Amino acid sequence: MRTTLLLTVLLTPFATLAAPPSAPFKNVTMISKRQAPTKPQPCQPISPEPTYNQTEARFNDFANQFIVLKNITAAFAYIEEGYINHDPYAQNGFDSAWNILSPIWGSQSITVLGTAFNGTQGWLHYTDSYGTVVDRYRWDGGCIAEHWDQGETFPS
Repeated sequence: MRTTLLLTVLLTPFATLAAPPSAPFKNVTMISKRQAPTKPQPCQPISPEPTYNQTEARFNDFANQFIVLKNITAAFAYIEEGYINHDPYAQNGFDSAWNILSPIWGSQSITVLGTAFNGTQGWLHYTDSYGTVVDRYRWDGGCIAEHWDQGETFPS
């Protein structure tokens, strides 16, 4: 009798470990799904056209959200639906860019090397897990309308 009681007391913790997860652990998948970035609505061009200073301010916020804070949701709020992507490995359009970047962007280790804005063009210069990157963006109506990242050089 004492042996049975002693074994029950000693083995109960192991039975608990072998039991199916309790309620708090069932939500682990739901928590990670909630942490996935939220896809924003594409940018709607502003009319009348924003001034140079307003567009530069929008570019600066985009740059901060995208490569400093890595807040892809806030950054993508500046990209218009018909976004033209000159990257040969990507298709045109807001959805294509979102589908490529949103799953990986938060895990990128980014070092900002510089940003620049001139006319309707903005440049981001940074390193990430793929190497050194120079992205060039054309702005139209306060939105990013076009993107290049192949063979681009950062303006001096």
